[in-house]
Amino acid sequence: MAKKIVQNLKQVKGNKNKHPESIQSTLDIESDLHIEYAKVLLSLWSYACNADGQFKKKEGDIVGELVNVLFEPDCLLSGFQAQKKPVLEILSKTFENPLPMKTITKVVLDNDEYALNFFEDAVCIVASDGALNQEEIRFLDDLANELKISHMDKVRVEKKYLA
Repeated sequence: MAKKIVQNLKQVKGNKNKHPESIQSTLDIESDLHIEYAKVLLSLWSYACNADGQFKKKEGDIVGELVNVLFEPDCLLSGFQAQKKPVLEILSKTFENPLPMKTITKVVLDNDEYALNFFEDAVCIVASDGALNQEEIRFLDDLANELKISHMDKVRVEKKYLA
């Protein structure tokens, strides 16, 4: 699994501490800021897994590992260990019915680093089987465009996973 993605997920800790009151409120777990961000990630990962219309085992394995990382200490969902089962149900539903791409892109609007991290997540997942088909190439091109990734950054990230 790509260590960079795990690092990116752990980076979110700084943002998590900005809203500690939302962790304590379990009344509406689905609308918690951390769950909302996780749903955005799961949606992105879902699009990447289904870029060519075929869900592959390696892609699913990577996403499964990434979801587990979300619950690790000091990571995005570490405060939800006691509610892990309902959170996983929410994330599973989101994976099956992802948020619109426009919603995903709004999250990284005006944040080039997060946009590049999102793009890298998608490249890692799509490239997990070692080769890209035309639909996957088109997906990555479209995603780079949606996320406003520069051509140079796009090529650099793709080379990292497709070299």
